[in-house]
Amino acid sequence: MRRLRWAAVIVAVSAGCSERTPRAADFVPTEAAARAALDASLNAWATGDAGSVATGTPVPVEVADGLRTKGRTLVKYEILGPVPADAPRCFAVRMTLGNPAQDVRERYVVLGLDPVWVWRHDDYVMLTHWDHTMTADKSKPAGPPPKR
Repeated sequence: MRRLRWAAVIVAVSAGCSERTPRAADFVPTEAAARAALDASLNAWATGDAGSVATGTPVPVEVADGLRTKGRTLVKYEILGPVPADAPRCFAVRMTLGNPAQDVRERYVVLGLDPVWVWRHDDYVMLTHWDHTMTADKSKPAGPPPKR
């Protein structure tokens, strides 16, 4: 009986120790799922929804895209395909924007499983480097800080 108890303890401890800690690679969508999420986010923008969530997808798709400013429209787009980048899933996209009219090529990073995040590459890089766009604060005078 005593051996049976020790065997049960060893099995319980072994089961607890065998749980694997999730890795970053566990949150990378397949290429097909990443492309579908990117297409859903761009299609939502092209049809007039410039919000930060794409709807009509199996899992939520969150969007972080500095190009989606108020009044800026996406006239048309073409996902050119996967490209190498400092992120696991990155796609090149050719876009025609409106207000003002502009033809651009951008890269988009897609990460996560539920939700899936679609980041414009430049916004992703700023986030990963703890950076942000600098805007002038007009309430403060320009020039060097006052001496104390």
